Amino acid sequence: MRKILLFAILLVCMTGCRRYDIDEILLQREDISLTVKGEDMLVYDPATFQTGYNPGRNEFRVFDDNMGNWFTLRCDSRPAEGQTVKGDLKWTTPNTTRTRNGLTFSVEKTDSKGHIWLWCDTEAIGIVVREL
Repeated sequence: MRKILLFAILLVCMTGCRRYDIDEILLQREDISLTVKGEDMLVYDPATFQTGYNPGRNEFRVFDDNMGNWFTLRCDSRPAEGQTVKGDLKWTTPNTTRTRNGLTFSVEKTDSKGHIWLWCDTEAIGIVVREL
């Protein structure tokens, strides 16, 4: 009886956990963006946004012209495809500023234009940045 009860509890817990599809959330994107748990926090628009990259600090910045919508990502090393980097992320929401420090990102892919696709599995955070 205990085994059946334990199995039922595990089944309920597993069905309540939502896994996020990295292909859907991140890898199909072509635009600079920040996505948290499947929700777009920022999508770059070249008409109203700016980007910056500081190679000395391994820091990426994306912000709108009014500085009301932005994110920064500072990595412990220059991201390269297949590598894992630690990073500190800060971003705006409509009501507040969020900060997550010490995140582990896998560098999923890069392209010839300098775009870098990063994924943090534990927080379901997908980021596309561009090295200038």
